[in-house]
Amino acid sequence: MAEYTTAELMAVCLAREISDGDRVLQGLYSPLPMMACLLAKRFHAPNMTYFNTADVIDPEPKKVPFSTAGPALQERAVTYIPLWQTFDLAQRGELDLIFLGAAQVDKHGNTNLSAIGPYEKPKVRLPGGAASAHLCAIMDTVIWIPRHNNRVLVEKVDFITGQGYLSGGDAREKAGIPKGGPRKVVTNLCIMDFEPETKAMRLVSLHPGVSLEQVKEATGFELIIPSEVKETEPPSPEELEFMREIDPKGVRELEFH
Repeated sequence: MAEYTTAELMAVCLAREISDGDRVLQGLYSPLPMMACLLAKRFHAPNMTYFNTADVIDPEPKKVPFSTAGPALQERAVTYIPLWQTFDLAQRGELDLIFLGAAQVDKHGNTNLSAIGPYEKPKVRLPGGAASAHLCAIMDTVIWIPRHNNRVLVEKVDFITGQGYLSGGDAREKAGIPKGGPRKVVTNLCIMDFEPETKAMRLVSLHPGVSLEQVKEATGFELIIPSEVKETEPPSPEELEFMREIDPKGVRELEFH
C-alpha cells in the first residue's frame, strides 16, 4: 500500500460518505470536503451533484485553488447558481448532505462555531456558523475534525451553532426538527457515528496506527465502544494519484499546518 498523509486519508473517508445520486454542499474554508466531493465524483459517485460555495455546480478544476470559493472552481462547471438559491434548494428538501467543521463538537453531534465560554462574555469569540443553524435542521451532516482532542470533542458544547441530536434520544424530533442530523464524524484519529437509540457518539473504526486508548484519551466524554472495532480502509493508489495530480500545492494539507 502506498504511503499517504492523514489529510489524504480523511479526504477519502469523507468521500465515502457520498452516494451516487447525492446532492452535496461543501461550505467555505473546507479543503478536505472539497477534495472529498471531487474524489467521489471521479471514483464512485459519478451521478452526484456537487454544490460548491464558488456558486457553481459540478466544477471540474484542473488544479484546486487555495480558496474553496476560488475562481478556478468555476472551470468546466455545469452551471452557475447564487448561494442564496442553493440555500433555497436545501429548504425545499432538494439537497442531501453537507460537510461541517466546528471548534467544538459534543457527544450528541451538536456543533459550536460561535463562542468558547459564556456567550455574553466569551473567552473566545468565534466567526459564527453562517447558515449552519439553518442547514443542520434540514440536511444530513458529516462533521470533520482535523485535530481530535478533548478541547474539540467535549461533553457539551458551550453554544449550539449547528443542531445535532440536542440532548440525545428523540430530543431532536421533540424540538420539531424531524429531518437530517449528523451521520458521521471523521477525525485525524478515527471515524465515529451515533448509536441509534441514545444518539450518543460511537466509535466505528480506528485509523491505521491509532490505538483505542489514544482515542479515549483525546475524547472529552465517554465514547461508546462496540465489541469489534474495524481499521479504517486506507486510500487506494488511484485515489492518491488523483489527489496529488489535482492538488500539487498541497491545499488538502492546509488544516494540518
